[in-house]
Amino acid sequence: MKHVLSVPAIYQLYQELGGFFGARVKAIRDYLPIAPGARIIDIGCGPGHIVRHLPRGIDYIGLDIEGPSIAYAQARFGGLGRFRARFFDAAAAAELGPADIVMMNGVMHHIGDADLAETLGHVRAALRPGGRLFTLDGAYAPGQPRIAKWLLDNDRGVHVREAEGYRRLLEAGFDRVDMHVRDDLSRLPYTFAIGVARKDAA
Repeated sequence: MKHVLSVPAIYQLYQELGGFFGARVKAIRDYLPIAPGARIIDIGCGPGHIVRHLPRGIDYIGLDIEGPSIAYAQARFGGLGRFRARFFDAAAAAELGPADIVMMNGVMHHIGDADLAETLGHVRAALRPGGRLFTLDGAYAPGQPRIAKWLLDNDRGVHVREAEGYRRLLEAGFDRVDMHVRDDLSRLPYTFAIGVARKDAA
């Protein structure tokens, strides 16, 4: 399954049939107000479909390390934003910031604690004062349905955590963190941890 999901079109189909892509859209709607003209950096944007569901008139920059996904995104959605095949590091933060919002949809569970702490430091540097980081990841939870746990066990990401694990990592780098746990966002049983981390105004 993990190899098949590396194909952009198949990955998107899986996301939509399972309701996982819709879950991202709902979570953004519920927890991430976006002001007109906001600059958004989307780390791990994949094939770029989320830009269709964001307000028009924003300054959207999608990044991903998988070249085929970025090529697909540029071909399909290049009129709605900019897409770049590159790693998000200190140089990217300096070049692309300051941003009002950074999104990491389905990204943190692909990164180990030490590397994630470094990445979150770059995110903070890229955000303007008052900016926010929005994260959404699958999460283990006591008593969750077996199919939800199976899907998480077989995810391409090998660093799936409980919601409190994601919270601790975010709190280490940001001034305020709200964490929401939802199991009602997708068609298939699944637990989502949704984080909104804020960089306070100076």
